[in-house]
Amino acid sequence: MENMENNPKNWFVRILIILFCLGIASMIFFNFFCVEPYGEFKNGIFFLLSILLILVLAESFDNFSIGKIVSIKREIKNKEKENKKLEQRNTELISHIISITNTQTQKQQSTNIFGDYYSDKPNVLQPVNNDTVQELIDRIGNSVVIADIENNIKKELVEKGFDITGETTKVLLRHLAGSQLLLTFEKINIAIFGSQIRLLRLLNSSDGISEEDVSQYYSKVRLQFSEILNSWELGDYLSFLYSSMLIIKQDNNIYITNLGVEYLVWITKNRIKEDKPL
Repeated sequence: MENMENNPKNWFVRILIILFCLGIASMIFFNFFCVEPYGEFKNGIFFLLSILLILVLAESFDNFSIGKIVSIKREIKNKEKENKKLEQRNTELISHIISITNTQTQKQQSTNIFGDYYSDKPNVLQPVNNDTVQELIDRIGNSVVIADIENNIKKELVEKGFDITGETTKVLLRHLAGSQLLLTFEKINIAIFGSQIRLLRLLNSSDGISEEDVSQYYSKVRLQFSEILNSWELGDYLSFLYSSMLIIKQDNNIYITNLGVEYLVWITKNRIKEDKPL
């Protein structure tokens, strides 16, 4: 009632709307009843009915109009944009707060670490017992090969100006030599043939074997694996053993080296599989 009092009716406009509605209604009636095919709803009739319905509703309700519907849609879109902006700002604000909190926590932890790190007096190193040093050295063991590796390491360090005196250095040098020897054995074991391991066993059980006997041994191996070793000569077969320093040739005899002996000890001690291919 208050809206009707505040918004007086414009009868001239209302009369025009009524006449326009009557015109649309007559057009709908004519198209529906007078135009063949009769009684069929066409797209044009639906369009006219829609316009007529909007005009009637707009006249019946003050707040219903096409312009207001469009304006409402625009307001909804604007509100959605504003909401997205607010959500983005809230996300940035939360991230900023978390970043500040993490920074403060890290600073606090860093202060605690550096503040307490030297709170206790460092332990004073005690003199090392010779028995302890020898015990650590004996863990690696001693052999001709390890001694050679250790001497080579010492020689290289001295040439480069390093100080190799001291008990700690002595222990570390022995452990380094043992580690290098173990690495050498692992590399050899990856590439060596099973027949080459058996040849090392033969050489180890005798005081050297003539090159002719080794050639006869290889002939049997070559015959057994003819598809693979058909193009290999004796030199090709023994080249890996020579380059790995597992065997050595003196005069016309072939001998196993100290490294070859220790390799056999290593595979026996660690139960390494010897029946490898070839």
